[in-house]
Amino acid sequence: MNYADIKTIDIQDGTGIRVSIYVSGCHFHCKGCHNQEAWDFNYGKKFDDSTIDYIIDLMNHDYIAGLSILGGEPLENINQQGLLPLVKRVKEIYPDKTIWCYTGYDFEKDIFGKMYKEFNYTREFLKNIDIIVDGQFIEEKKMVDLKFRGSINQKKIDIQSTLKTGSVVQLKFGDEERYQSAKEDDNNKIVLFKEYKIKENKGLEFEENNVVPNVVNDDNVISIKPAYEIKKVEEIIAAKGINDENDNNL
Repeated sequence: MNYADIKTIDIQDGTGIRVSIYVSGCHFHCKGCHNQEAWDFNYGKKFDDSTIDYIIDLMNHDYIAGLSILGGEPLENINQQGLLPLVKRVKEIYPDKTIWCYTGYDFEKDIFGKMYKEFNYTREFLKNIDIIVDGQFIEEKKMVDLKFRGSINQKKIDIQSTLKTGSVVQLKFGDEERYQSAKEDDNNKIVLFKEYKIKENKGLEFEENNVVPNVVNDDNVISIKPAYEIKKVEEIIAAKGINDENDNNL
């Protein structure tokens, strides 16, 4: 695996002051990409043990909140395998520092729905990741002052809560209120909803589905969606109306 660059101070790609690495190699080739040179898997420098040592040393400061991994595409198969020793070592040495990873893949469909099932290295990789920002950069949905992302379609996924619950937990970036109306169509509006189960043997009696007790902060959750690998059961999932007076809309 090669890498294109390492930033010693980064405040744009995750919370707090971070160290960031940009890996080489990406097949998405998004229109308007700022790192087109990193599409080439052979671009940049060789990633090896000395690179890991360098990043570990850069993170050895109290003001460094964590590591961010960008690209290129970190979740290309060869890059996942190359990055695994890095993320494991970061978590061993700095367990309280967070690791953010940016990917063009759709987390629910491509990563949790396919890679996580097929590859041991994906499962090991995700065990050490705190946040994934997923989705390709879409130039038509670009907004220059978006928080921690380039286009409005990209989502923030809480990986550890997702792994614990088996459902994809999407979090707020913190600027959703500003951009609710800045959209091309209604599908871009981000809303907060609660899931309820309608059990067949109880007719239309609602039972609240507390699938993530004490795992996520409800004030920071946008949605909790069943993941692809969860088997369907004989239940109908219904969404309670967001206009309920007890709901907290964004």
